[in-house]
Amino acid sequence: MRRTLIWTALFGAAGLAHAAKAPQKTPQPPPPQSREATEEERRSFDEYYRQQVPPRVSGGASLFAPAFDIQRHRGEPWRVIARVDSAPRRHTPDLCRQIRTSYIYNTKAPEGERWTPSAAAPEWYVWLATPKVPCTAARYTTRMDPAVHPDDVKALIWQHRELLARARLLFAGNSSCARQRALTFRLAAIEPASPANGAPVMVGMVFESDRDTVVRVAVRKHRGEYTAWNVSCATAAD
Repeated sequence: MRRTLIWTALFGAAGLAHAAKAPQKTPQPPPPQSREATEEERRSFDEYYRQQVPPRVSGGASLFAPAFDIQRHRGEPWRVIARVDSAPRRHTPDLCRQIRTSYIYNTKAPEGERWTPSAAAPEWYVWLATPKVPCTAARYTTRMDPAVHPDDVKALIWQHRELLARARLLFAGNSSCARQRALTFRLAAIEPASPANGAPVMVGMVFESDRDTVVRVAVRKHRGEYTAWNVSCATAAD
């Protein structure tokens, strides 16, 4: 009986020591708060934008539909950003394009001076053009880095489903991607990619899933053919 009590005490002490050494999870910061734009913010931006941007660029009243992104972390002031897409234009014979520009709101500035263009560069959004048909706003577009050649952009949009299917085979060899093989993805962006061993010319494709994750597929270009070369995965917040 005494020996049993001694072993019980030893195992209990070992368990307590193990518990004391167990790493503690770092608490995650709370997500930012968000809200809709106020009537004053909408009116103010409407007046500013119409004064700054001519209808031939904005597309006029029929296309003027700013999207507001308003967030703050607890204890901080609201960050108010408005984004507007330009009128659709033909970028190349095969691609239509809209340019998205961001503007920042400063509540402390004098009336009429509260909106200024964001320091971030405007974003290009493209989609495949229909021959002999004027470009009109599209439901699904792809963000295009201007550094990527339009011919590559066209080819990757045409082939993105086949390239994604090939990339899914590469997911198993990447621990951060293995669980995402069966998710539904959409092509979100096309961007430059760094050269890899055996693949000097690379282009990057960015896919967003229906589970708030992001997959980047590095595509090898060789003699006009494109091959999914490697993948990396992250959450949309990373």
